[in-house]
Amino acid sequence: METNGLGDDIVKSIMTPGYTAKGVIKIMFYAFYALFATLLFMIVITGGNPHVIALLLLAMCLFVTIRWFIGELESAKRLEQQEKED
Repeated sequence: METNGLGDDIVKSIMTPGYTAKGVIKIMFYAFYALFATLLFMIVITGGNPHVIALLLLAMCLFVTIRWFIGELESAKRLEQQEKED
């Protein structure tokens, strides 16, 4: 399956049921990494502001939850493919 770019990947993920856009997921992870770097920088320059620390913890929990959900989605797809093969 060939994609022509990120735009096509996004459209395909919206229009195709069960399609997981790998490019979109990668960009989302990079956005999270940038968010973590920004929040860590803000913790340093604010001297450990509790609000910024709380935001970092919330972002980390959201990131871990999204990674878990994507992993579960992929394992469900693998199980479905195995059932079709059997």
